[in-house]
Amino acid sequence: MNRIQLIQEIFSKTDFTNYLEIGCQKGKSFLPIKAKNKTAVDPLFKIPIRRRLKWLIKWPSNRKNRYFQEESDNFFAKRKEYLRQLGHLDIVLVDGLHNFRTSLNDVLNSLNYLNPKGLILMHDCYPPNAAAAYPSEFFPSDEEIKNIEGWADEWCGDVWKSVVYLIRKYPDTLEVGVINTDYGLGFVMPKSAMKERDFRIDEKLFAEIDKLTYEDMMKDPKGTINLKEAGHAEKIISKITSGSK
Repeated sequence: MNRIQLIQEIFSKTDFTNYLEIGCQKGKSFLPIKAKNKTAVDPLFKIPIRRRLKWLIKWPSNRKNRYFQEESDNFFAKRKEYLRQLGHLDIVLVDGLHNFRTSLNDVLNSLNYLNPKGLILMHDCYPPNAAAAYPSEFFPSDEEIKNIEGWADEWCGDVWKSVVYLIRKYPDTLEVGVINTDYGLGFVMPKSAMKERDFRIDEKLFAEIDKLTYEDMMKDPKGTINLKEAGHAEKIISKITSGSK
């Protein structure tokens, strides 16, 4: 089950209405999702017109989509009123810049608006090899790629470190882990209603986790990122959908 299938299954079985995708760019995962209110954030959208038309025909409600062409930090800083009007975010997909700080910021900002029964997914949390896990602020440059052994044009970066951070920082507040599918789907779910929503980065903890390497994580992925088998997706769907309609 990939991210699109998991997200759609939850929307089809609940009364959820609000979907946010951070890192939409070409719209491959955003446009197929059937949800009442869909919001996309990306610094530079590159959605082919044929793809827009295809999914507008298949899902006419796509005409109501909201697109914010800006960096995610700016979106959360500037669009507070828009987010308040939505009421809450039911499902969020974090798939923007594949680095530790950006992905963590996106999750923490999303938590401020998340439905207590909602879900945040992070893509690319279980890189297939060390080359794909190459840590970089942006997609590796041509010069960097020359020096990355085993490079196969797959870049997950070090998003997995955000999972480690969330597990260590919020053990009593959040249920966090990674499903072993679709390059690793990180999941973040509130364990209970979150009364305190002051989610700021603990720089000391961040620096500690940032020192970890891909090899460190791979020594014990179950212990480090709470890696779950692919079938765990069904358990998440069951947990969210039970009693939600």
